[in-house]
Amino acid sequence: MLKDFLKKNGWRYVPGAIFLVLCAWLSTRSPIFLGNAIDQIKLRNWEAFLQQIGWMIAAAGGVFVTRFIWRYFIVFTARKLEFYLKDRLFHHLQLLPLRFYGSHRSGDLMAYAINDTNAVRLMFGVVFAQVLNSLSSLLFSVSSMAQLASVKLTVLSLLPVPLAAAAVLLIGRQIRVRFRRVQELFSSLSGHVQENINGMRVLKAFAQEKGQYADYEAESMEKYNANMRLYRISALLDPVISILFGLSFMIGLVYGGMLVIEKEITLGQYVSFNTFLTNIVQPILSLGRVSNNLQRGLASYKRLSAIMNEEEIPEFDRQDDGRPIEGDLKVSHLTFAYPGTDKTVLEDVSFELKRGNTLGVVGPTGSGKSTLMQLLIKLLPVPEGSIAFGGRDLTQIPAASVRNIAGYVPQDGFLFDVSLKENIDFYAGKSMEEIQAAARIAGLEGDIAQMPEGYDTVCGERGNHLSGGQRQRASLARALVRDPELLLLDDTLSAVDAHTEGQILSALSGELKGRTAVIIAHRLTAVKNAAEILYMDKGRVLERGTHEELLAKNGAYAEMWRKQQREEESA
Repeated sequence: MLKDFLKKNGWRYVPGAIFLVLCAWLSTRSPIFLGNAIDQIKLRNWEAFLQQIGWMIAAAGGVFVTRFIWRYFIVFTARKLEFYLKDRLFHHLQLLPLRFYGSHRSGDLMAYAINDTNAVRLMFGVVFAQVLNSLSSLLFSVSSMAQLASVKLTVLSLLPVPLAAAAVLLIGRQIRVRFRRVQELFSSLSGHVQENINGMRVLKAFAQEKGQYADYEAESMEKYNANMRLYRISALLDPVISILFGLSFMIGLVYGGMLVIEKEITLGQYVSFNTFLTNIVQPILSLGRVSNNLQRGLASYKRLSAIMNEEEIPEFDRQDDGRPIEGDLKVSHLTFAYPGTDKTVLEDVSFELKRGNTLGVVGPTGSGKSTLMQLLIKLLPVPEGSIAFGGRDLTQIPAASVRNIAGYVPQDGFLFDVSLKENIDFYAGKSMEEIQAAARIAGLEGDIAQMPEGYDTVCGERGNHLSGGQRQRASLARALVRDPELLLLDDTLSAVDAHTEGQILSALSGELKGRTAVIIAHRLTAVKNAAEILYMDKGRVLERGTHEELLAKNGAYAEMWRKQQREEESA
């Protein structure tokens, strides 16, 4: 997942690491200069004292410059990594098959894009810097302590350090387990909130506010408890390390003081030693935080890797090849089951649609109509040799090529949270006259005229500011404004009344002339003028023919027609 990024940007960590180590070395010079300055006070050598003070100031300036440089290289690169991960994740999500979204909640995917990418950034930025800085500071400090004072004093003072390291490892393991649980609950809670917001109308209509709030409160409390368990174990790190290091400082203070009294070391060396000992506390505490962030980063990286390893649709590597897609649409013995299941959704479906004609597809719910539609524009993996355009096997045509000549209107009429104009002009570049013409054919012009802001009316998330019928008609206008060669309507007018449907079909009839179209409909009036109609049930084509031919057969289609006619007469 990171190979390409590190290949291009990994070199930045090299100068960053060099300047970070140099910064750590300069930081360990100040205690030496401080000890020397104290010794010079005792000798009343003020010139040497001022010289040591000057070196302290120079070292501080060097720390400032080198710290700025290493932060520029390491922290800036980590930010670039975060951008790279989010960009690649979003791109990857666009290339995943629809079945992936059927098994993953949107709240989970939001957690990947926000929490997990941030945790990986910290691991490759802050954690990397803290590890290198801590190790460098410890190495330089311990070596300086041994040289300046006493090896024995150094060893005795550092005896509790291995215990601190062991505590970091043990507590860190628990942090990783608990953090993973927190991430899972964050995803679940995000999904719950999003579902409630999107389904607010249904929630209010069934007066389920209290019930949903109780469910949310239970999930929120579970997340709170998980966070508290995480924070409790995380909070142990600093006090445990502080206590153990307090023992080190006590040893250094008592035994070091004895060495000064016995004149084995100078007062300045003693001050330098204790300053080093005090400075070591920070790297050790830093290692505790490093362990915390590292465990979080590893858990997040594992989650991201699992998503990035999801198999993309291979055809998306192929751009529109520019070859025109012309000719008849032919489906031959199409049998299809969704990946990962054994249930056949379509079985031995065959038909031929001449270019410029309209095919109607009707039948009860669950008969495979929408699946057929999604196969025609490669939203689902197409079985080889089953669908062809102009004699070209659909599996050999890039998905982008098919979709660039198609106008697809799904059942749900999904709209984006922008204006009606922007939703209709989704493909961009259309004039206002073209947008208005598409809205007029879709039967939406009258509704827009009654809206205070007209075409600038914001549709809301998923189009929830509009009625179901308005959403469907806006989606139809979005497909028509593209002037597609292949028009696919999946029960597009199910949410409008029969009168409005008749007006739209009348306006739409002119648009369908000379245009290849496949229309799925619940009301048979929408397809009665089609060149051929397929009546499907349980994934199979039971009847086929024109409207008149199917009525003459007096089968399932004719029964469905008579039933709908009776319903309209009694309405």
